[in-house]
Amino acid sequence: MPRFLLTLGCGAILLAGGMSIAAAADLPPPVYVPAAQVFSWTGFYIGANAGYGWSNASGTLTTTTGSEPFNFTGNGFVGGAQMGYNWQAGPAVFGAEADFQGTTISGPFTASAGPAISATDKGPWFGTVRARVGYAMDRFMVYATGGGVYGDISMSGTVTPSVSFSSSTTFWTWTAGVGAEMAFWGCWSGKLEYLYIGTPNRSPAIPTVTALSGTVSSNIVRAGINYHF
Repeated sequence: MPRFLLTLGCGAILLAGGMSIAAAADLPPPVYVPAAQVFSWTGFYIGANAGYGWSNASGTLTTTTGSEPFNFTGNGFVGGAQMGYNWQAGPAVFGAEADFQGTTISGPFTASAGPAISATDKGPWFGTVRARVGYAMDRFMVYATGGGVYGDISMSGTVTPSVSFSSSTTFWTWTAGVGAEMAFWGCWSGKLEYLYIGTPNRSPAIPTVTALSGTVSSNIVRAGINYHF
């Protein structure tokens, strides 16, 4: 009797094992699911941008006959191209960017005392060289930026009674701003950026004006697109 029970038990074990093997053979093969890749901002990029700019200035100019106040308000289109490099370490992104812009920013420049000055002030082009420090959340990044600005200012008009003039000068100043950028498809990303530009270190020559002091505040809002290598 014990031998019969032992034989019966071994048979049941073998039968269960065979059923398990058969069931496993009927299962579909395992499917490999690759791990999700995290986007990296590291590398070179180039792109283009377009936007709007506006400037305000006020101060005092000194002429051959005394001092008088001046003011300026201008606005216009801004557009150009940029290139740069990013390096990412964890969520932190460090980079450098340079851009060159053409603009239609212009407005009236007037002085109300002494020899009356009536002119049009223009900023036909400028460029920036800036550092960028950002925080990345996969394909989305916010950043702060700052650096130097170089450009051109031109002015043309008349000085009372009827002296016409036209002059221009190049300048240096500083800029700081913030932005957000998102990689939306393949190697392409789009950005929205704001820059504040400080008072230029030089201004165009004006007849009878021997000195000019004041402040200029310029603002740029632009959207851009970048291709990352």
